[in-house]
Amino acid sequence: MEEANQILEKAYKMRVHNLPEAIKLANQVMQTGVEKNDLRIVAKAKTSLGLFYMILGEFQKSIDLSNEAIQFFSNHNDTRGLANAKYNIGSVYYKTSNFHLGLEYLLDCLSIYRELKDFHNEARVLKSIGTIYEYFGDEENAVASYEGSIEAARNAYDRDAETNAFSPLSGIYLKRGDWDKAYQLANDSIRIKEETGDVRGLAFSVYAMAKVWHKKGEIEKAMSFYQESLRLNQASGDRLGESMAFNKIGFLFYELGDYHQANVNLQKALAIAQSYQIQVMVFKAYYNQYLVAKKLGNVTDAIFFLERYLEEKNTVINTHTHNVIKSYRSLAKIQLLESQAIIQKEKAEITERKNAELDSFFYRVSHDLKGPISSLMGLNDLVKVDIMDQESARYFEMYQSQIRRINKIIMDLIDLTQMNNKTVRLVRIDFQTLINECIHSYTYLENFKRINFTVDVGSDIEYYTEWGVINTVLQNLIENAIKYSRPVPEAFVKVSVTQNSNSIAIHVEDNGQGIHPQHQARIFEMFYRAHDNVKGSGLGLYILKRAVERLLGEISFKSEFSKGTRFTITLPIQNVPQQAT
Repeated sequence: MEEANQILEKAYKMRVHNLPEAIKLANQVMQTGVEKNDLRIVAKAKTSLGLFYMILGEFQKSIDLSNEAIQFFSNHNDTRGLANAKYNIGSVYYKTSNFHLGLEYLLDCLSIYRELKDFHNEARVLKSIGTIYEYFGDEENAVASYEGSIEAARNAYDRDAETNAFSPLSGIYLKRGDWDKAYQLANDSIRIKEETGDVRGLAFSVYAMAKVWHKKGEIEKAMSFYQESLRLNQASGDRLGESMAFNKIGFLFYELGDYHQANVNLQKALAIAQSYQIQVMVFKAYYNQYLVAKKLGNVTDAIFFLERYLEEKNTVINTHTHNVIKSYRSLAKIQLLESQAIIQKEKAEITERKNAELDSFFYRVSHDLKGPISSLMGLNDLVKVDIMDQESARYFEMYQSQIRRINKIIMDLIDLTQMNNKTVRLVRIDFQTLINECIHSYTYLENFKRINFTVDVGSDIEYYTEWGVINTVLQNLIENAIKYSRPVPEAFVKVSVTQNSNSIAIHVEDNGQGIHPQHQARIFEMFYRAHDNVKGSGLGLYILKRAVERLLGEISFKSEFSKGTRFTITLPIQNVPQQAT
């Protein structure tokens, strides 16, 4: 399954420069899934194909495949899968003038992606919603959605997704007469798309620049950019972009007085738009053909094209008006989502302030207690030398045991507050070395010598994070596995690290005492201890959870009492910011 996921991820990245190969890979994965009766992989492959066929303009095929995937994801409560498949359908609907249906699907996606903190896909959805706002003629909300898309993309360190909103923003600024701003956005988009190799995105960036030169009256430059956009759209297989480019080229030839070439290009634009049900482009192409026929004095053709233009436009406008009315409820959902996001942000800020105050309290108290505790531990060393009575020495050893436990709690609290407040500094993690160091740091534990340790780290893992935090994660997992081992000859602790394109997974498995079902729901609570027969502060798993949350990851476990436990940590991989070393 992991290999299939990697191939689908490769196909997803490939869609921007080699769509036919991306479709081929997704079909191969689907066939493999069918042969192995792996329905989840089949559903994921269908979702990928639904996206690719949506880009190609084969809308019905996209909807059919995506609906089949939705059926599986719904039955298995896979919200991410649902969002990915619904995005395909929402994109089809808004591209074919079914704006209200498009919004409903896209809003569902937006809610899921925000809950999952999936900034990349949130950026994609907000960009599409911005386009729908433009269809409504609501430029202010369109700009807000495009800017929200850019912000989400930056949170994901995704330059491609960031620049996807540059082109439509450029068009809005051009309408407002801000030529310089429009030019800058289009130019930045072209530059970045060339750097990232996003051919499909580059086609739309070049198209945006062509519109800038067209508005400026630089017809030759505009023609050059429109023709380049056409070439790129044909190379990437984007039918909408191809129809748009043919239409603009036809209109430019009309302005240049070359009516034959104008007709040739407009007919191509119309043929593509009709074949792929791109209704907006149908009536635009008819109108431009009407202008050409009128200029040539072909009255019969001019009347025919004018009638077709009016008929198609009225159909689109009537549908458009109807859909705008139906979409008010959907727009209200957007506003509700935004309001909820603001409320959640405010709650998070309040919680963060409270946590900071609590951390500060813990830190001050912990440091104030360190001195007296150290003194008490030192006194015990003197007692061992001076007290000869065995009974008294035994009582002092009990006292020393409790002092050590208090000291462990204090040190854990200090580690927790330092982890929450220290400055972020990202470094490349050498998991093999770090895991070995963590294991050897616990040689003093009484269970250590009877355990067989296995470490399996994938080759070429490229992961940057805060060394201290990932060290905390590994130390807590490994220490727990050792402390809660069973006195059996075949005792083991297995540590593995794997990586795919989106995340790394850390697995720590043991065949130790396991966790009783009645304790499993509470093991991450502060000071909660599931085992009374093992010494501990009750803070280890709480600190572990906080560390994983700091790294924006997820933690899960499976445990059988008296058989063992397997912890899994999943941490997202993002592009490395400049402060990484």
